[in-house]
Amino acid sequence: MSEKHLYMILHPNNFLIASSLHPEQLGKHYLTGSSQHYNGRLIFAEIDVEYRNPYFKIDWALDQLVPHDDGRPKATKFISAYRVLEHIEFSAIKKLYLANSTGAVMELESAPYEAHKNPSAFKIFAGITPLKILAVSTESFIEYGQNLAKNPTKGAPKCFYTQIEFDAIEFQKDFKEHPLIPSPVTGVHPAILNNAIDEIMTNPNKISKGIRLHSSFHEFPSRLIRHGFAFASENEYKYYPMPSPSEIEERFYHYHKSM
Repeated sequence: MSEKHLYMILHPNNFLIASSLHPEQLGKHYLTGSSQHYNGRLIFAEIDVEYRNPYFKIDWALDQLVPHDDGRPKATKFISAYRVLEHIEFSAIKKLYLANSTGAVMELESAPYEAHKNPSAFKIFAGITPLKILAVSTESFIEYGQNLAKNPTKGAPKCFYTQIEFDAIEFQKDFKEHPLIPSPVTGVHPAILNNAIDEIMTNPNKISKGIRLHSSFHEFPSRLIRHGFAFASENEYKYYPMPSPSEIEERFYHYHKSM
């Protein structure tokens, strides 16, 4: 009997699948071995195989995981590609997996969030799903996601996002001296970034400012991910810290080579 897994794909799109593959096999399948070949970065989470929600036809999909006639395991069976994260309880989310374009996979474990000291009050947050907006904000890592989740006009009930390395003090100093410097944030003109920071600084009621409608998360090297990743709703979060570079090199060498 083949193994049965549930996975929530988080990037490049958000959908729920059933699969007979281990996480490492799934990464290789999507990035190097699938007829639906995706050339980029893949992020997915394993979901407790016992999890059920009437919104999803999970039992039906698991029953479809029948090996092929030649014995090969059934790679994937799609369950849903619409409002998936919204209908997944955070308690059902197990490990998080990052896979690069070569199919190398790195696993992340959830942990309590510990506040970190930042070089300045301004941070860059990259939405991954369902909102992909890139924003500059003075909020903390967890506050940003929870406030986004309770925003009735610009948010979503649940979101998944990360923080990008950024030193606003150094950037504004360099920008003032050299307005034509390359932007430290991929795809965002330095003048737009500078203006967003100034707008927040001069408006006491403003704590966040969108700087790009699509974060294009795949354009940011993994080494620029600050702290890790988080799922957030209005009153709940689940945090996955990024290992240190030395730990990644030691435990996930093949993934480390692509950072």
